[in-house]
Amino acid sequence: MSNNNENSRANNTNNAVSALMSSISNTVNNEKISAIINVTNVMADAIFIVNAHGVFESVNPIAAKFFNMPLEAIIGKKWQSFLQEQYRDDYNYMFESWKNNYQTPLNHGPKEVKIIKANGNFLDVELSISCLPESVVANTPLFICIMHDISKHVKKYKVLENVAKLDHLTGIANRCTLEKTIIKNWQECIVNKQPLSFILIDIDYFKLFNDNFGHVKGDKCLQKVARTIEECLPSKDSLVARYGGEEFAVVLPRSHISNAQMIAKRIQDKILNINFRDIGLPANVKISVSQGLACEYDNQYRTSEALVCAADTALYRAKSEGRNKLCIR
Repeated sequence: MSNNNENSRANNTNNAVSALMSSISNTVNNEKISAIINVTNVMADAIFIVNAHGVFESVNPIAAKFFNMPLEAIIGKKWQSFLQEQYRDDYNYMFESWKNNYQTPLNHGPKEVKIIKANGNFLDVELSISCLPESVVANTPLFICIMHDISKHVKKYKVLENVAKLDHLTGIANRCTLEKTIIKNWQECIVNKQPLSFILIDIDYFKLFNDNFGHVKGDKCLQKVARTIEECLPSKDSLVARYGGEEFAVVLPRSHISNAQMIAKRIQDKILNINFRDIGLPANVKISVSQGLACEYDNQYRTSEALVCAADTALYRAKSEGRNKLCIR
């Protein structure tokens, strides 16, 4: 069985070489092209050769594996059709532009792109394209393309990116993400003359909760509060973040003070009704929060830091006036 597979692969390779040899101009040095293809067929990189129209002339076994198609099924197809749509137009434009200035050798990449496999799945690859020298191809332009599978690196990067953006305990945005979001939304609200509301939320007597029920239950309490606040957000571009300890922050772009007040009151009510029986606590265990709200509109505050400070001042007042309430700056 193994010998049959090896013979089949060898036949495919020979067929690919023969197909390219018969498709290119007689002026091309066939021996040099043949040598290049034979080398690429034993390389560990995914390599294919296309002509000036973007049509596959040669595909090595590793590249065929990337595309999840037999070698003979790929030859003659346009390679751009295997690109995810967002990259397809760029490479079509690049080849068309080269045709108008073909004296300049085309060298492009490496660039991260997604290719479409035969089963419809996407594969993240790093793609480089280079013109084969004129001494090799004469008057028939050919391009050698090299792909590296970077899908594992992309997945690891996304994991690390989430770790960098999220609070590890609650799964919501962390302080760093919050600060970047405030700056971005602040700039947008100033340019577009839209309101920006900011809420600071503090769990009342959280130290007492930890003392009575332990830090493990305290962590679960923080997770419940985070999920509850997140459920109250009015839009996808709103943000809840862990501000620090038992404090949370909510950013509400395009929300006037009256709308933000309604959202804060909803947060207040829903947190009062959190049930802790699923973590083994009595049904009568309840928590409350104090909230400080501030809104930037029509240049009320000079900076985003001033907006945060205003919400912090309002929160301090809510706590000093007995907690379990919302104060507006």
